[in-house]
Amino acid sequence: MAGHSFEIKNVPAEEGDKFVAIFRDYGISGIQNYATEKLNAWRHIPLHIAVTGKAGAGKSSYINAIRGLKVGEEGAAYTDVKEATKDIKSYTHPSNSNIVFWDLPGVGTENFKREDYLEKVNLAKYDFFLVVSSERFLENDGWLAKEVRNINKRLYFVRTKVYIDIYTEPMSRANPRTEEEILCTIQADCQDNLKKYGIPDSPVYLIDNFMPHKFDFNVLQEKLIEDAPRFKREAIAFSVVGHSDKILLQKKTELEKRIPIVALTSAIAGAIPVPGVGVAVDVALLVKETEFYKEQFGLTEEAIKKSAKMLGMHEEELKNKLDMKAFLINCTRKGLIALCREYALSKAAAIAVKFVIPIIGCAVSGMLSYKTTSYCLTSLFEDMYKESSKINRKVTWHLAQSSQV
Repeated sequence: MAGHSFEIKNVPAEEGDKFVAIFRDYGISGIQNYATEKLNAWRHIPLHIAVTGKAGAGKSSYINAIRGLKVGEEGAAYTDVKEATKDIKSYTHPSNSNIVFWDLPGVGTENFKREDYLEKVNLAKYDFFLVVSSERFLENDGWLAKEVRNINKRLYFVRTKVYIDIYTEPMSRANPRTEEEILCTIQADCQDNLKKYGIPDSPVYLIDNFMPHKFDFNVLQEKLIEDAPRFKREAIAFSVVGHSDKILLQKKTELEKRIPIVALTSAIAGAIPVPGVGVAVDVALLVKETEFYKEQFGLTEEAIKKSAKMLGMHEEELKNKLDMKAFLINCTRKGLIALCREYALSKAAAIAVKFVIPIIGCAVSGMLSYKTTSYCLTSLFEDMYKESSKINRKVTWHLAQSSQV
């Protein structure tokens, strides 16, 4: 067993030093354990999101909508035409139990009077606050928003049930306003009221919990991802179901950061020789990582079937209609080995990379393994992003057409 070195790009010097130290002290198994912890760290980052506001504003419905659940499904928040939230309740995200949505009772309800509201809900424990309002802006909405801002927490003012306002417009006015005019009026009213409470810079998100594909529902999700600290941003990005180009791009950005770690681990711990090439890759690691990409981009068989059903077609029909590529086959063990072999034999594999680290066996083989793994993951990664974008645009267009007022 001989120690050699080669250079790797896109890996911070301190990260490389960590790999060197772990490999020296614990060998291949140490590297594998460290990489697993590194790649799954986002799953263990706690994130607490408080959803608060007046009774009946749609807090519970929002918590269900952002988690993709409906009343009656396991884990869904209970909703009703009367006040449903009388106590503080918590709901974990289906795909990440460390992301917790807290359904807080409205200000001024029987057990949560304004005078002791702040003490009872313990504002300091939450990372983000969504102050939810519906119909008309109330004094308690402004008071609560100001209290949240006073403790320097992230504040998002959410106006729900906007579709009802649009739908009932022709029934209440001789000269109905356009949808855009109604939304602008609601937006301006909320912002004017927030200014009265000393919060002139707070954005207002107009949503309808039963139509998450319309209005600002996705914009709000995008903002939550954007505003989160690094590791919490990763946790939100990998947990939300994306229905916008920006959310898919945010997922792509976070997923891209994983490739150097996976490639480096494969180069050190690679066990499967690529036929006809002096390079070995950790195929099991590649299969696991690409499956994660498929899950994030909504490209599992289950997710594609769900999208096809939403569009009123069979999954094979959807694949053919969008001319989806064969990456679904390439993600198998056999397909990945073939893809690795194709790249390892190409001229591009001979390009040197930066960063020095000891490797078992030949330095050239280690370099080829790193470059080969990087290429395979990047190639599949880009294809998946493009395919996901095509499905997303198709579904978004369909939902927009079917929900026009």
